[in-house]
Amino acid sequence: MRKVFKSKSGQAMTEYVIIICIVAIAVLLVVGVFGTNVRNLFSSANKSLQQGQAQQAQMQAQGGGKAVRISDFSD
Repeated sequence: MRKVFKSKSGQAMTEYVIIICIVAIAVLLVVGVFGTNVRNLFSSANKSLQQGQAQQAQMQAQGGGKAVRISDFSD
């Protein structure tokens, strides 16, 4: 009976499960706190890229071969 209670064969697996649970809880907390900010950041980047593509298409339609530079997008 003592051998059964002193056995450590499942100890490592249990420790890994506890670590994974802690990491999962931390990820959920971070996403809960910063989720809206990250979503807004990606939305802003997406809008900027779409505007850049539209401006590039417009510039190519007007004059053709001019290369588009970052300074063309400044407000």
